[in-house]
Amino acid sequence: MKVFHFHVEQNDDSAERVSDHHANHRVPGSGGRLSTNSGVGSVLGGALMALINYLLLSGGMILLTRHVYNMHSFGDYSATISAITVAATAATLGLEKYFLKVVPGFRVLGELELVRGFRFFAPLMVCLVTMLVAGILLIIWMFSLPTSAMGHTSFLIGVAFLPAVVLVCYLIEVLTADGAFLFSILLYRILLPAGFIVGILLMIRFGGDINGNDAVLNWGVCWTAVLCLFFIAGARFRPEGEVVGRRSYQPGVWVRHSTAFLGYSLLMSLMANAGVLVLGFMPEAKQETALFAVVVQLAGLMVLISTASNRWYGPQLSAALALSDFQRIDRLFRSHFIIILILVLSYQSFLLVAGEWALGLFGADYRKGWAALVILGCGFAFSSTFSFSGIYLQYSGREWLVPSVLGIGVSVLFLLAIPGAIFFGVIGVACACALSLALTYGVLALMASRVRQEQRKGARLAEASQGA
Repeated sequence: MKVFHFHVEQNDDSAERVSDHHANHRVPGSGGRLSTNSGVGSVLGGALMALINYLLLSGGMILLTRHVYNMHSFGDYSATISAITVAATAATLGLEKYFLKVVPGFRVLGELELVRGFRFFAPLMVCLVTMLVAGILLIIWMFSLPTSAMGHTSFLIGVAFLPAVVLVCYLIEVLTADGAFLFSILLYRILLPAGFIVGILLMIRFGGDINGNDAVLNWGVCWTAVLCLFFIAGARFRPEGEVVGRRSYQPGVWVRHSTAFLGYSLLMSLMANAGVLVLGFMPEAKQETALFAVVVQLAGLMVLISTASNRWYGPQLSAALALSDFQRIDRLFRSHFIIILILVLSYQSFLLVAGEWALGLFGADYRKGWAALVILGCGFAFSSTFSFSGIYLQYSGREWLVPSVLGIGVSVLFLLAIPGAIFFGVIGVACACALSLALTYGVLALMASRVRQEQRKGARLAEASQGA
């Protein structure tokens, strides 16, 4: 019989101390030293992976839009997927991101009891919250108008697959922390969208036209199949010493710190899906919902590129902060700004010149979304270029500042998007999204610049006092 006991809770900065200790022992780069290269090759490699994932996702959406029964059915599918995506982000409680932060540190310190405790506590909490979130979604479905996307049967089908989506999102980070980063990316970024495409092709071959229920069912089956592979991989890659033994728990500390990551992830998910959700609640806007979902898909490559590049910049920034290497931090900011700016401006130019043609790949009716595509692309280009500012604020100990700013940005987005959808349709929603993104990331960039100045000033004062 296993022994369970609780450690006395540490102060709120315990996780940060563990993270700092871990950074000092395993600094990114060859030979355990801070990497001195510009990161161009790594960022471009990440961008290539994002492009492959994007092409698979776009290919699946093109197939779906060309063979779905009508735009109304695609609108039901799009609104359902957006709602389940936001709900899945909330159900993880941010514990999957916090897993990456604390478990490696516990391992370095030899605190295997805490590792076992967290590996038991985190999925248990995630499962309990998932059931609560599923209940809330069922209430939303019951009280939504039957003619709206949120009141459609496809939404109910999506809720049934919520546990699979949540567990996959959690296990992605667990596998990454266990040293199977590439395998987790293969399952999530490549196999999942590829499976969706195979499912669409099979439905076309044997069933003809596809309705919203069919599309959501195929989507959910793919997530469930990938979840089974994650379970198998999790058992394969989990370190032996973390399977059986005593467990220690710090539930208060873990939940408090994870909520900052939850706030960030949830608000980012809301900001990305707000336009589709607003249109999805409007009974007569199913065609607009479908159109805006395609617009977001096309413009979203910029966000994927930014996310992929930040996987390289994040560890480099963490190490530079641990070493108080402010010159290195400045170089990282310049490198990120220049590389991402070149990439997003190149893609935004493509949308400006050939965006209407790209929309036509989804069907002739989608060409009318070109203006909304260009507008939303401007917002995504701005947010991607300055996305490093938010990461810097989180890594420099201001983890609650970023969710606070994002919360204001999301509020502004909904306040603008609702009347924009009513009076101007897709164009109004695109303008609301672009403006809120620009305001949010503009504020984060200004805050990050101020914090960097304060840290450099503090470092100079410390050096002067030591010299005296």
